[in-house]
Amino acid sequence: MPRPRSLIVSMEITVAGSSHNCRNNDSHRIAKGVKRLTIKSDGDKQHYCLGCAKGFLVKDVERLRAILAEIESGAPPAAA
Repeated sequence: MPRPRSLIVSMEITVAGSSHNCRNNDSHRIAKGVKRLTIKSDGDKQHYCLGCAKGFLVKDVERLRAILAEIESGAPPAAA
């Protein structure tokens, strides 16, 4: 039996080893020792401040809930 696949990329909360800018917004500075979201994609690590990360996650959770509700309803997909 195949292993269940996840559509969610590899991500975790890490601590910045040095100061740097958020990948989403250069005006958001992540100071050394501060928590950040790290996403691993194609062998590259991308770092985001927690403010930007929260915005992404809230939006994506809502999108996943809408897709799941559509699947559970059995209704045909809405036109894009």
